[in-house]
Amino acid sequence: MNQDELKKEISENKFRNLYIFNSDDYFLKQTYIERLSKITGLSVQKHTYETFKEFLEDIPRLCYYDLFYNKVIKHIRLNFELEQIIDIKHTENILILDPIKCSSKIKSDSIVNFRPLSEKEIKAYLKNKLKYIDTHLLEKISSSPFYSNATALNLLVGKLSLSKNYDEIDFLEKESSSFEAIDAIVNNDFDTFCSFIDRYDDYPLVLISMLSTIFFNAFLALHDVEESKKNYYKNIVQRLGIEKLESLITILYDLDKLYKSANIRNLLPLKLKIFNWMVQK
Repeated sequence: MNQDELKKEISENKFRNLYIFNSDDYFLKQTYIERLSKITGLSVQKHTYETFKEFLEDIPRLCYYDLFYNKVIKHIRLNFELEQIIDIKHTENILILDPIKCSSKIKSDSIVNFRPLSEKEIKAYLKNKLKYIDTHLLEKISSSPFYSNATALNLLVGKLSLSKNYDEIDFLEKESSSFEAIDAIVNNDFDTFCSFIDRYDDYPLVLISMLSTIFFNAFLALHDVEESKKNYYKNIVQRLGIEKLESLITILYDLDKLYKSANIRNLLPLKLKIFNWMVQK
């Protein structure tokens, strides 16, 4: 299933008991979870599992109503690659599995493969969020493959919303400069990193998701995974080294879980974790 088919099902009030979201685009997945919640009238509960065994043991509890016998949507974050389909014959809730990725070996019509945003979708989103955006900037952003990722696009809109003059947004001139925070991390420049992320104090989870996506794609580039920015990602690997990159990805995923579970609204945990990582040998 792709996201267009999912969107059609939602609009027709046809809901499955199980969805498996196969994407690293945090904001896009969250958008569809919110759509499901709005149209069904069901609240969303979040769960996180570190291992397949832990998740497997907890499936009965996830399938049943809560203590108040309410049906809910359960957004289940799996911090591992999903390598087999779970046979869930009956669930009183709507389960949304959100693994790091789905193995190419597994096939199921419950898997939702999200595609990049089209230029038309990017333009519509920008026009909706930025009232005074001009045609030149609209064309420039919508034609960039990088902003076909909804998380990156949402982060960009946040930055544009904070600026009174869109011409001051220097990182639109070339895509590589949009990775200002990434460059600061790779260069071990903590001051520059802080000055960048301080502008996004209201968007910590989106920022962490963006960082996780880019560094995880750098890790995938080691295995010759097809990626339009492969050279950029390989450069990250060469600069950091495999061990340092792997530890950074682990830190970012831990931060993602922390921010989601504790509903933290400031960037102090992110700063502390990145600082500690930078000073490690």
